[in-house]
Amino acid sequence: MELFSRGYKGLLGDKGQPQSVEDTVSKLVDRARNSTLLEDRRAAILGLKAFSREYRQEVGEKGLGAFLHILNQDRADIDTAKAVLEILNILCIPDGQEDPAIDLGVKFTDEIVHDSANINLLLGLLQEYDFYVRFHDVQLLGTLLRIRPDRVQDCILADPMGISRLMDLLDDRREIIRNDIQKIVAFDNAFERLLEIITEEDGLNGGIIVQDCIQLILNLLRYNVSNQNFFRETSCIKRIPSLFSYSPDYKYREYEIEYLIQDWQEQKVENSIVLLDLIRILVLPNNTNTVTNQNVMKQCGVLKPVVELALSSNAPSIVKASSLYALADLIRGNNKNQEFLERTVVTVPSYPIVNSPDSSNLNNKVNSNGRTSFSEQIPPRPSVMALIAVAVGAEHVESYTTRAAATYAFESYIYNNANAQIVLASTLTPPPDDNLNPDLITSKPQSAGSLLLSALLEWEDSEADPYVVWFASVIFSHILMNNEKSKELARAIVIGGENNGEEHVSLLHSIAGNLMLATRQNADVRVLIGYLCVLCVWLWDSPQSVNEFLSEDAHLQILISPITQSSGIDSRVQGLCAFLLGICYEFNHSINSRSTLQPILLNRIGIDQFVNRITRLRELPHFMHVSQYLQILPEEEARGLPELYFDYSFVNFFKNNYEKVQRSIIADPNTPKFTVKSQEKEICELKETIGSLQEQKLSSELLINSLQKEVENLQNMLKSQELETFKLKKYQEDLLVCLDDQDANVKKYRLSRLQ
Repeated sequence: MELFSRGYKGLLGDKGQPQSVEDTVSKLVDRARNSTLLEDRRAAILGLKAFSREYRQEVGEKGLGAFLHILNQDRADIDTAKAVLEILNILCIPDGQEDPAIDLGVKFTDEIVHDSANINLLLGLLQEYDFYVRFHDVQLLGTLLRIRPDRVQDCILADPMGISRLMDLLDDRREIIRNDIQKIVAFDNAFERLLEIITEEDGLNGGIIVQDCIQLILNLLRYNVSNQNFFRETSCIKRIPSLFSYSPDYKYREYEIEYLIQDWQEQKVENSIVLLDLIRILVLPNNTNTVTNQNVMKQCGVLKPVVELALSSNAPSIVKASSLYALADLIRGNNKNQEFLERTVVTVPSYPIVNSPDSSNLNNKVNSNGRTSFSEQIPPRPSVMALIAVAVGAEHVESYTTRAAATYAFESYIYNNANAQIVLASTLTPPPDDNLNPDLITSKPQSAGSLLLSALLEWEDSEADPYVVWFASVIFSHILMNNEKSKELARAIVIGGENNGEEHVSLLHSIAGNLMLATRQNADVRVLIGYLCVLCVWLWDSPQSVNEFLSEDAHLQILISPITQSSGIDSRVQGLCAFLLGICYEFNHSINSRSTLQPILLNRIGIDQFVNRITRLRELPHFMHVSQYLQILPEEEARGLPELYFDYSFVNFFKNNYEKVQRSIIADPNTPKFTVKSQEKEICELKETIGSLQEQKLSSELLINSLQKEVENLQNMLKSQELETFKLKKYQEDLLVCLDDQDANVKKYRLSRLQ
């Protein structure tokens, strides 16, 4: 009673009259700071706590300094410390204001973190074992970190014991405290201790503590190359498969699928998603460590459980989508990992996806060993084929989110993999009409290519789902992109047969014909966009494909008509038609055909309209803001058909080439055209010639140098011989003179004897 009496009297003036809130707060702050007795200070703090929620500004502005002073002075008093920490938590929670300058939470946070001594004080309080003191202290540190992460991290690192005190909290058995840790550094065995906690909590089957621990690891690795190196070098990647409850050495037969059929509780879903995000953070495209981490993950057996989770399990759609994105990053640009995927055979589940209305009636059985097994009616199939089946909706149970992820995973499989493009192009054959095994659930025996062609060409059978054609078009475009051999194989495909009374039609003409029919029947714009994107990629830098396309006069009209219409036509379709028409002109190597085509472009369409159609497409929001990861969010799907019209690769392809197409129609049609590949071939030949000539030049220079040295030697020898000859001639002359003298003397001697 004495405590409440003091609190009540503190709210009254000298004459016992109630005071204003400002006066009351000021008086309580003064009492909390200056009272001699601890119980008086505690009573004042409890009074301020009562005001703190409704009158945050008044309490914070008048008492923030006092709270920090009291926390330092009376930290040994558990009740006082707990109350002060609660008040500080209330004061620092952001208001959500767009302008941080007027956000009270941000304002009070800045005042606290301005002095590093305040952070040191909070770190010191972590040593208190009292549950509520630790809990509110960790909550406050988390709030400060979310608002001013850089400043708080600097203060923690500057404190010699800061990291160790945070690390010690990981051993606290009270989950609510461990769950609120938001920051930790990657030393003092942080990764190992976190992974041990996850293992103790039963991996993905554990509670929210598992999610928090994985999230901590993920936050430490994000944007931090040194931490990623440390994580890999301490063999932490090897522990990832076990977190999935999957062992790389686990040998299971076709029907042993305990890993594939699981009970997916809500927390397990969250744990799985954050673990898959952790995998992705280590193999993000274009990172310096990506290739190394991809190779290590393959060696450690991370790929297999991710593939099984994505393509064979009964996981919810959101988990499958996350698995597919993780798989995509694991194989993107890595030929060994891509080969692993194409060699992997998966058993497609014959049961409904978990959480679906029929999930209770799983199509499985229990064998004699007590193991759950698949229905024997579903045959195993290659994982690449399973990817295509998910993308084009052949399973009839997958969400748009999962199908978009499967398409992105297929794109990553094709990325920088020309051999895979050619192999898949070689399987592009229509499926047979008869089924050799009628007991199979699938109506026709199919290859990856035939499954893709069925989705691409049978658009009228999927009018309710335009993304069947759209996803098939994206996949087919990636098979053809920048690969003339794949285009050649695709040109050889013939649809229809005499046995069915159908005319033989090439695949290229079939797609163009489907585009014509879809346009006339006002099909969903996604169908038209899909076909147009395929044709743009197929005809680009492929004169033979252009010639085949233009061999049918109606195909030209398909493109010209939408461009010239002023209304009733989607601007995306108009832009793509203009782009495709420009490609036909640019890569048409027949001078006669180009001369015929240019007047049509200039007179019926006009340069301005042609350029405007392409420019408008480039400026559309759906074109400019395309996600790199071909992503459909679950909330988009809940509203109906998603607003996904283009994939990132095609947008880049368009942006890199549209200016060339715009310029092409004003070029002289009589100018011979050369494809990029022919020019590259010629350049390579010229480079080889230059290299050969340079080698010849080098050998000639060496020969010249050798001959020059030989000439010099011969010249020296000649000079020596000439000098010797000169000496001999001189000696000969001397001898002749001497001989003449001797003859003269002999003659004189004979004359003297005769006389």
